Amino acid sequence: ADPANLVPDGAVLDGIRRALRPGGRVALSAFSSYFQVRHLLDENTFHATSAVHHERTEVRDPEGRPAEVDLWTTCYTPRELQLLAERHGLAVDHLWSVTPGDYARRAPTVDSEEFLLVGRRPQ
Repeated sequence: ADPANLVPDGAVLDGIRRALRPGGRVALSAFSSYFQVRHLLDENTFHATSAVHHERTEVRDPEGRPAEVDLWTTCYTPRELQLLAERHGLAVDHLWSVTPGDYARRAPTVDSEEFLLVGRRPQ
């Protein structure tokens, strides 16, 4: 697999919007491009043109058998994430810097691993 074969992120947001009732709320997290570049940058795993981070990891099936798989994750700046959500019909109420497991309300920074977008489908 490569980034060119991934489902476009806009299509994912379109599906989220369609699944929400008018006024329905959504919270979604996204990897930070800033964090990737500042802390994890590796020319072989972060594709600057597409802002996609690639890594290999191990997962286990229900019986506990391991398998090595590719993870391809698009990374965003807060501005990109907000513009993408709005372009696909979601109103953005909040955008915070977060760390997995710590979802306090913090202004976006370049040192957080992820951003949390809280929004809604307009009425």
